[in-house]
Amino acid sequence: MIPKAVLGTVIKDQLKEFEALTDTVPRSIFPEAASYKGASVFIVKGVRRCGKSTLLKQVIKAKFGEDFYYFNFDDERVFGFKTEDFQPLMETFIEIFGKQKNVFFDEIQNIIGWELFINRILRQGYRVFVTGSNSNLLSKELGTHLTGRHVDIELYPFSFAEFLKANKVQVQYGFYATEEKALISKKFKEYFQDGGMPERVVFSNEAILMQIINDIIQKDIVNRYNIRKPAELKAVIRFLIANAANPVTYRSLMNNFKIKSANTVQKYIKYTEETCLLFAIHKYERKLKNFDKNPKKIYCVDNGIIAKNTPNINEKEGALLENLIAIQLKRLGKEFYYYKGESGSECDFIIPKEKQAIQVCYALSHDNRERELKGLLEAMKHIKAEQGMIITFEQEEQITEGNKKIIIKPAWQWLLENELPMTQ
Repeated sequence: MIPKAVLGTVIKDQLKEFEALTDTVPRSIFPEAASYKGASVFIVKGVRRCGKSTLLKQVIKAKFGEDFYYFNFDDERVFGFKTEDFQPLMETFIEIFGKQKNVFFDEIQNIIGWELFINRILRQGYRVFVTGSNSNLLSKELGTHLTGRHVDIELYPFSFAEFLKANKVQVQYGFYATEEKALISKKFKEYFQDGGMPERVVFSNEAILMQIINDIIQKDIVNRYNIRKPAELKAVIRFLIANAANPVTYRSLMNNFKIKSANTVQKYIKYTEETCLLFAIHKYERKLKNFDKNPKKIYCVDNGIIAKNTPNINEKEGALLENLIAIQLKRLGKEFYYYKGESGSECDFIIPKEKQAIQVCYALSHDNRERELKGLLEAMKHIKAEQGMIITFEQEEQITEGNKKIIIKPAWQWLLENELPMTQ
């Protein structure tokens, strides 16, 4: 067991870190977290270093004053923390702060059996908030022991609207003055390349964009799943990041890296999805049984991670733009797919339930205009959409094809118009 003296020191040190937190960027999902009053555990999932701890601390400052316990399990001093250490941890909290009713735990999925302890303190009347960067471990334990007793949200790196707030740029949504558009466009070019990882944006810490890959591979995958060939895993992950927005199959990866089993490749991708680093979207099919038969398109949770870990990134502007739109659709909780018709025409994103079709094209030109429109119009017909959209880097236009309306819009404008409510 971890001695109470050690637990006490860690608690006090982490509290000092919390108290030093100032001038943080308001997150769009803050109101949802801060207003929660239920009797279930409130869970914030997301990739490492995307701001989950900061969100918890914002909630504490806004709602709970000094009525809380806070503990971060991603601390080397409590490595090896086990289920039996939870009781001494709570006793140490009470000895230091007296009886409090709000408990905040960071990266709790590292502890085997955590859900049993959370279930117990929920029964005792505590209000509980936790974060985690492994969605599968959280979901598995929650489904087993906390069925119906948890509320989940997912946090992503800064959206463009949050990025502007971090850069002290005030935006009046709707119509934009010439100078305002110029400033927003300039900032978008930074966001497009640098991404929205909070430490990169707020502290100009570029190293985080490479360090996060190493941490995820070593701490969240290799150590946890006893990977026998970590170099192979790392090569696959870096390949997927460098080829974001491209379709891949397990067999193509297996052949490319001379991996003996497609099952191994499938596990590698599954692990990266669990850590919220990458996500895959399926080709749209009317029949569910056909979904897994087609190549998947893989996207990365942050453009900055792609740019920092990819050679010749300047040659992949179209993929970066598509990746950015995919992240925002995920952030908004959309159910979306890519479309590829029998003729070979493609559309980057369709949202069948909302009858929306979105094509992403860095720059429309004489050479690609017909191809991009053909894919979009075919997808629109397939899902019975009356209006389609082409998102570009900076072009703006409106055209009509037959009885179909096509809106061409700069990405920065689409991102601001499709933001979670708080930021607007």
